[in-house]
Amino acid sequence: MSAGPVAEVIKRVESELAAFWASPDDSRDQPAVKTRASTMNFVAVGSRAEVERLKEQAQALAETHAGRTLLITIDDRLDPLCVQADWSAMCRRDGEVPICYDSVELSFGVAAAERVASVVSALTISDVTVIVELAPGAPNVLGDALAPVCDRLVFDSAETCIERLAEVARETKAPLADRAFVRTFSFRELVARFFDDMPEACRSIRRVEITRSAGSKPDPAALFLGWMGSRLGWKFEARGPAQAGGPAAVVGRARAADGAPIEIALVDGPPADEQAARRLDGVRVETSLGGKPLALGCVRLEKAPATVRWTMEGARSAEHLHPLGYRDETWVLTKTIDSLEGDRLLRDAVLAAAAWSTLGGGAR
Repeated sequence: MSAGPVAEVIKRVESELAAFWASPDDSRDQPAVKTRASTMNFVAVGSRAEVERLKEQAQALAETHAGRTLLITIDDRLDPLCVQADWSAMCRRDGEVPICYDSVELSFGVAAAERVASVVSALTISDVTVIVELAPGAPNVLGDALAPVCDRLVFDSAETCIERLAEVARETKAPLADRAFVRTFSFRELVARFFDDMPEACRSIRRVEITRSAGSKPDPAALFLGWMGSRLGWKFEARGPAQAGGPAAVVGRARAADGAPIEIALVDGPPADEQAARRLDGVRVETSLGGKPLALGCVRLEKAPATVRWTMEGARSAEHLHPLGYRDETWVLTKTIDSLEGDRLLRDAVLAAAAWSTLGGGAR
């Protein structure tokens, strides 16, 4: 571990990393040249409290996406102009060839944090992508500095407010990726499936009701509405608390692309665990087809919440059960990094969700 002025510490880290890669692997009788695993640079930014979790995440990610990892935070206990650095390297054998990758942990003093972009530029491997993940506790000064210089920006809208994410999105041209967007893919896919062979029903939507678990963390309904609104050309016009005595926690209004009004209702379901992110529990849509009413629903089963009931009632009738499935967070992060096809869609959804969220009062 090394601590001191930024230039001195980074020079020392670069020198020690260079010496490691220049030396042969001597773990066997015959020394061998180390082969660097250089699939990407992964830069994880968070609070001091998140460092251990970020380390575990980086180690799990390296099993499939090995490269160079930078773990970055601010430590107000350090001299404001200093940085503290620690680094490590691991090698594993693929047959007779040692495959190696490394990790650098950086804690910046408060004033030194302004130099984070140049430090990351100096320490990342050239010719491979720089992926920055902003963990929920990422200091704003670090996120603001790194967003414009990365090749891909990863976040989790289930843990970070959508207004902050939209703010960062406006500062970068890099593709965006969201863990929560990956987790909720099944809900979006099932709702979109309603309109596969009746796209005209999209233009006749007059009411959307979203049920989500109650809690203090960011509301997942915002991003879902942002996705629907950005795909269908809606303009969000109003948002506020429901009238006393009604079940809706938030009500609002949007204007469809043809000018028709759309009612929005957000309803609280059973509360999430205190430390858990909130989840989508159900989406109900009121529209019409050929002039006849059509009610669409995609709702979790109360006794089997990993399964949703998909229903159509009115102009058409259908009912199916669909398992939502489960993936651990290593899979979610890997998919978030690798899935490029939804980048523009996500950017539009984030900006539309922020437009909804900033209309005012009533959301929790």
